[in-house]
Amino acid sequence: MVPAVNHCVVVVMPAYNEADGVAEFLTELVAEMGPRASVVVVDDRSTDRTVAVVSELAETGLPITVRSNEVNLGHGPTTIRALRAGLDAQAEVVVAVDGDGQFRGSDIARLVGILQTSGCDVVEGVRTSRSDPLFRRVTSVVTRGLVWLRVRKSPRDANTPLRVYRPEVLADVLATLPDDAMTPNLLISAWTRRTGVALREEFVDSLDRRGDTAHGSSWQARHQLIPSRRFVTFCLKAGLQWVRPGQTR
Repeated sequence: MVPAVNHCVVVVMPAYNEADGVAEFLTELVAEMGPRASVVVVDDRSTDRTVAVVSELAETGLPITVRSNEVNLGHGPTTIRALRAGLDAQAEVVVAVDGDGQFRGSDIARLVGILQTSGCDVVEGVRTSRSDPLFRRVTSVVTRGLVWLRVRKSPRDANTPLRVYRPEVLADVLATLPDDAMTPNLLISAWTRRTGVALREEFVDSLDRRGDTAHGSSWQARHQLIPSRRFVTFCLKAGLQWVRPGQTR
């Protein structure tokens, strides 16, 4: 276990159809984070047993709670709901990470320790050793370019789902995010660089999605090398939303 300071840490986690891998990820995460950390899973109306699996873990005594959206909102709005849940927890540190388990619990604990001992406001996990198909790698390059065009600064990993926040800074971030933001992580990358908060980028391992399938059900791709129609549609809609007036407040 990485020796983190852990003065009341809350991990917030949007999740959708992660029943086959979320238990392993949550168990590892709780073990690495230590006794003063808790986890809030925000489920986006999963069609599998995600809620049941998380609830069963909570019943064993692990410090985990689950909240469910009333309807399926998509990853972006669910991420924002998870961040708000983290702020509501009144913890000293808020960790945001997706529920697909593509990070090591030890890396997440290490980033928490960096925030607590360095004086930074935000620590971003920069994914390395990624095994994404070509179209996802191209998308990553495009997202870095979008942030650069907006703030003239380029993040190493513009769309990283792993960030560690001081709560007062997270409150400022949330004040700028529209409820329907499809790409909140990109908006956060732009905000942190525009405002000049104390930011650190730390390299972390990128793992395959935990569970029976390494690529998940979100984009319903039939072939690893070819983006699904759903993925293409999402990218087009997100791009239009990115350039619309009033996207950030």
